[in-house]
Amino acid sequence: MVIGSFIVFVVFLLLFLSVLYLDRRNLFLGIFFIATGLSFIFYIMTLITNNATDNNFVYNLGVVLLVIAIVIFTLLPIAVVIMFLYNSFMLIKREGLRVGNLLSLATFFLLVGYIVYWPRVATYTRDNIALNTLYVYVSLVVLYFLCIAMSYLVSSVLNFINILPRKIDYVVVLGAGLIGERVTPLLASRIRKGIKVYKSNPGSKLIMSGGQGPDEVVSEAFAMKNYALEQGVDEKDIILEDKSTSTEQNIIFSKKFIPADKSFAVVTNYYHVYRALVQARTLGFRCIGYGSPTKFYFSLNAFIREFIGYLYFKRKTHAIVLGVLTFLFIAAVLFVEIYYWINYR
Repeated sequence: MVIGSFIVFVVFLLLFLSVLYLDRRNLFLGIFFIATGLSFIFYIMTLITNNATDNNFVYNLGVVLLVIAIVIFTLLPIAVVIMFLYNSFMLIKREGLRVGNLLSLATFFLLVGYIVYWPRVATYTRDNIALNTLYVYVSLVVLYFLCIAMSYLVSSVLNFINILPRKIDYVVVLGAGLIGERVTPLLASRIRKGIKVYKSNPGSKLIMSGGQGPDEVVSEAFAMKNYALEQGVDEKDIILEDKSTSTEQNIIFSKKFIPADKSFAVVTNYYHVYRALVQARTLGFRCIGYGSPTKFYFSLNAFIREFIGYLYFKRKTHAIVLGVLTFLFIAAVLFVEIYYWINYR
């Protein structure tokens, strides 16, 4: 058991490192990271279990770790639910009551419903084969999306952490809304992060990317340039891309200014980095991402919005995966029913 669990841990670790090295801009990075962590915990527990009878210290250590694990898995769902509720009230209080600001509150009610009330539904469906099958299927679909959300979160975090230094030739700062001719605090945070990356890569250029919306006086790129000049950036190192109106266009239009043999990084708020990198990967562009800091009360709601955007962007992929899983589920149900009918009727 110990050797087997160790082999499983090593396999997942190698898969994680492979994705990290080849191209970390995909969901498998988060999936293999989580699998590596869980398999490592399982390996440690099997190691402790095998040696507990012969060593009191190992036995006591195992008991302590088991108690810690129980406490964490008991309190974590409660902490997450409270976090969503608190975040919802803080966001509405500071940003106002708008539909776009209700995502974390909606998530709170969904989590409470799934954790508290959904298990009770089983008491009404267990005596009916069709309803019970439907209940199990819906539970598995919800579990699928919860796993995707966890993997998305982990992949997002790992993609804006850049530990190993690498040369960046162009720094693409993605635009956002303006206040008149001035950048918003959120956009200013992106520009400051872009300037930091630019200064840490001597000889690099800043590409300010953002067109002019119907309610904007000037293009986002123009306002971003002015803010960068105020921060002491040399004007000759600033390139304006003022035609884009979406993240995809930000990347496509900015890439036209970047020679094929040059590297570039995308700078945006950290909750938006991963989706921007996924779009760049889909377009065939290799790049890394840097995230600018954002207030937490705003970030959680924004992260949910980004996750929904990611699901929509990858809707065909997830539809195919769910289709395959649905087929396997139906096949398994039919197999069990046929087996039961042959052997017990």
